[in-house]
Amino acid sequence: MNYYAHTAETAAGERDPNKSRWQPLSEHLQSVANKARGFGRPLGLAAEWAGLLHDLGKYREPFQAYLAGECPRSDETHHAVYGAALAFQRGWVGPAFAIAGHHAGLHNVSDLQALVCGEKYDAKNRLAPLVKRFEEELGPIPVELAEPEFAKSAEDCAVVEFYVRMLFSCLVDADFLDTERFAVGRERDPVRLDASLLLERLQVHRSKFDSSGELNKLRNSVFEDCLTKAAAPTGFFSLTVPTGGGKTLASMAFALEHAQRHGMQRVIVVIPYLSIIEQNAAEYRKVLDPEDEGIVIEHHSAVGAKDDNEERFRSPEELAAENWDAPVIVTTSVQFIESLFANRTSKCRKLHNIANSVVVLDEVQTLPTHLLNPLLHVLRDLEKHYHTSFVFSTATQPAFRRSTSLAHGFEADEMKEIASQPGELFQKLSRVVYEVRPTESDWSELAAEWTSEPQALGVVNTRKQAAEWWEQLREQNQENAFHLSSALCAEHRAEILAKVRWRLENKEPCWLVATQVIEAGVDIDFPLVYRALGPLDSIVQAAGRCNREGRLPDKGCVVVFRPTDAKLPGGVYRVATDIAARLLSQWTTDDLSGKPALFRRYFDELFQYVPTDHQRRGECSIQEDREALRFRDVARKAKVISDDTQAVIAPRKEAVEKVDAIRERAQTDGLRFTRKDLRALQRFMVNLHLRDFQKLDTMGLLRPLLPGMELSVLDEAAYHEHLGVVIDQRPTEDFLL
Repeated sequence: MNYYAHTAETAAGERDPNKSRWQPLSEHLQSVANKARGFGRPLGLAAEWAGLLHDLGKYREPFQAYLAGECPRSDETHHAVYGAALAFQRGWVGPAFAIAGHHAGLHNVSDLQALVCGEKYDAKNRLAPLVKRFEEELGPIPVELAEPEFAKSAEDCAVVEFYVRMLFSCLVDADFLDTERFAVGRERDPVRLDASLLLERLQVHRSKFDSSGELNKLRNSVFEDCLTKAAAPTGFFSLTVPTGGGKTLASMAFALEHAQRHGMQRVIVVIPYLSIIEQNAAEYRKVLDPEDEGIVIEHHSAVGAKDDNEERFRSPEELAAENWDAPVIVTTSVQFIESLFANRTSKCRKLHNIANSVVVLDEVQTLPTHLLNPLLHVLRDLEKHYHTSFVFSTATQPAFRRSTSLAHGFEADEMKEIASQPGELFQKLSRVVYEVRPTESDWSELAAEWTSEPQALGVVNTRKQAAEWWEQLREQNQENAFHLSSALCAEHRAEILAKVRWRLENKEPCWLVATQVIEAGVDIDFPLVYRALGPLDSIVQAAGRCNREGRLPDKGCVVVFRPTDAKLPGGVYRVATDIAARLLSQWTTDDLSGKPALFRRYFDELFQYVPTDHQRRGECSIQEDREALRFRDVARKAKVISDDTQAVIAPRKEAVEKVDAIRERAQTDGLRFTRKDLRALQRFMVNLHLRDFQKLDTMGLLRPLLPGMELSVLDEAAYHEHLGVVIDQRPTEDFLL
């Protein structure tokens, strides 16, 4: 009997009865094994044998009958359990988990045991003929397998857990790629990193800019430091440079030079916010990939990736984003961090491509505090066992020092600073003076202060505060006042920022009130910034929007004020604000500009008071689940953003046109909602807390995009042209005739 892995289709899309075009099972197993071995060189032979045995169950007659269309899919056609059972019997921990999960995702250890040892599939008694058929085609299966020593002898079971993840990644990516090759008839031809070429392009780009002036000289100094320090051995690096110091291109220079010196295969840039990822990716693409050759790939929610087992046409860029097989990947903290702890195949297949890479963590102070301990453990593991270097880049550098509250933090000399004399750099790059006010101010008082200020930025802690201050400013001047918050969709925010930038560049009056969405990485330059008392790193990040380019004859001014409405977001944000208030009373205002080391004290104290791992009554921490090999529990808990939000589509003109087109197409052509539609609408979405979503739903202000869909379109009555989503606090002007 001939055994097959995949069928072929006729031009009409039907199963081709001519089995000469079907893929032989032995060919598929050998091809997946070869690819997995190449991906998993640090993992020894385990990756190869995971590939060879992953479809062992396809040697069963029920599966071959299913391929031929002679029976439906059922428990009898399930195939992943058999290779997993054989690996489990022989004590091959990594391959057992990887094979069992190569369709369903990684299991908890108890579920794996039940799967391979239970009565449902009776794998133990069904293995013998499958092994015989395999060995007739592909040769003998070893009794023992050399898994990597660091995983076999590890006292820390979390090291074993991550080894399983990396092996799983090698297997599922190899399986996806070979199946893709068979379906399209050719191998994918990925772009490989040519670090010397990209460094040359980076240098040519820099040569086009004016190098005179103190600010540009300092930026050049940071850039040269990055090239020089890149010669250091692989490991952990910090790049502590003030806002406006040129970190975006300088960190890329370090990464490319470091990759070239140490034979690394890609650069991964991790950015916290969608609001700036497209901005940075566009700059990298303009400099490094001017011909759009696939050198720079974005991967975030607005780009998307294929769901498990989803079949559709995908562009080369999408294909590369699925497994990060490109020289430069620009992604979000959510994608990067949650992939490290995920159990699904679509999220995990990229993990092996993090190995042997340089990872730049931009605005590293925004790493989720509630995941720090397990995250730092994984980063250490990647550095130690998988030849990965990390650059922690920010103006407000957390120490992440090892302590009782941060068990997997760093020792004093473990992280190498790239910038020469960062303290002196901060003093030279200081472009603002701080004023910290001890008394409270209400919105009307603050608005009145701005009547004599042609251009000013105010940053507050909540959407409600931003809306109320904006309304007071509108009473002073209808044309000058702008509002920015996450209540506006991304497209709306981009439009407002474009208007604000035009006014700033043309010396036109401009008052902007914003929430924290303005702080990290948004390229905007005001002469005056007011920041409501908040976390210390947020205050300094807001100050980075003041005199950013050093164009003022004197320093810009940053006013830290205490609003009468002192409401704060809960959790870490509130604790961080309390610590900041206490430290600001002890330091001079000059300390904020000139002493980056002071942030170590701030973050050290913060990490003592907030959870650095999952803490819920009656549940284990993420790290405890990792040590117990509970992969599904880890994936459920390790969320960067809580699941208590729901996205809605804002009724902006372009979004309404897209929605109408989708609804019309669904009625006429039967096509409902594709991932392409999701990407087109992403920039028009706003995330709402579930309580707000439910309130709007109760008020009849939400309508499903299509019948039965969770994604809803917001009624125009609930979306304000300046404030975005409004529920029960519309501006006063809306009620005036």
